[in-house]
Amino acid sequence: MGVAEADLLSKGVWLINIQMAGMLIGGFIWGIIGDKMGRLSVLFGSIILYSTATFANAYAPNFEIYLLLRFLAGIGLAGELGAAITLVTEQMPQKFRGIGPAIIGGCGMLGAIFGAYIGGKYSWQFTYQLGGGLGFVLLILRLGVLESGLFNEMKGKTSNRGDLRLLFKNKDYIKKYISICVLGFPVWYVNGVVMTFTPEIAKAWGMTQAPTVSEVVIYYFLGLTFGDLTGGFVSQYFQSRKKAIRLYLSLYALAAIVFFVVGNQSALIYKGLILFLGFCVGYSIVLLTLAAEQYGTNIRATVTTSSLNILRATVIPQTLLFEFLNPYIGTVNSAMVVGVVAILLAFWGLNNLEETFHKDLNYTES
Repeated sequence: MGVAEADLLSKGVWLINIQMAGMLIGGFIWGIIGDKMGRLSVLFGSIILYSTATFANAYAPNFEIYLLLRFLAGIGLAGELGAAITLVTEQMPQKFRGIGPAIIGGCGMLGAIFGAYIGGKYSWQFTYQLGGGLGFVLLILRLGVLESGLFNEMKGKTSNRGDLRLLFKNKDYIKKYISICVLGFPVWYVNGVVMTFTPEIAKAWGMTQAPTVSEVVIYYFLGLTFGDLTGGFVSQYFQSRKKAIRLYLSLYALAAIVFFVVGNQSALIYKGLILFLGFCVGYSIVLLTLAAEQYGTNIRATVTTSSLNILRATVIPQTLLFEFLNPYIGTVNSAMVVGVVAILLAFWGLNNLEETFHKDLNYTES
């Protein structure tokens, strides 16, 4: 597209941030739709939008159009996972609620692995064509999904569905919502900083055989797949969402320290540690379950979908902080500072949230 090599880093930051901005906006739009019109309306609408925008990306004539389409795809991508987590959480028995989201998260990550593999083997145009086409296949497969029983029971009785004012009605609710959002900082630190800027980190370390971004993406999402799958079952074993998240966060902090100490030794060690970091941030699916269980049925989709995309959008301040610090303290030190901030915020957020494993979800907010 005619982007100069010297501009690749700044343009890359732009691409990440514009898509995340779309997700941030879309999270609130789809969340409100999910509470007002139903969880299924979000599943179908979001898939149509992101599949169309992704397919069109293959034919973008310049960087500006490419950027616009990624923004629209971001809005579309914002809705599906949050609505799916809300739907599954409401439909499963209380004692098994952690298993459904874990399976959704684990299977979903396999798509990212497949996408990274295809992206490394074929042209970016074909990758977007395939991604958009598979989105429409997914839409067809979703046609047999049923609406949430809790939503159907609630919609005729409650008029304030999807009312954002319920999220911020007092200081405790504001603190709870912020805590959910900052708890996801480490997930998007690994994804948006360490993984995305692997070439820059490897160059700063002087690695002669640096791993490629596509290789790192595969290792990261492979780890995340197993992290998502095991996270739900670990929370079932502990009968606690918070204990499971605390365990994974502690492992993550240890893995991050090891990464910055020995990650420069070889490409294999680098990729192996990315694999383990991906596994550790698998607590994200437990976090989404915890978020869905924090609020009543009339704003559950709004909370789950919007907070998920605020989690994703935390990549924006993290990449901007990384880019700001880079000229002053260097690439590696900048990445370390951002990582420390992320883990501290996550532990703070976790401590502020209530345990919800045994909570009855058949209630509304007023």
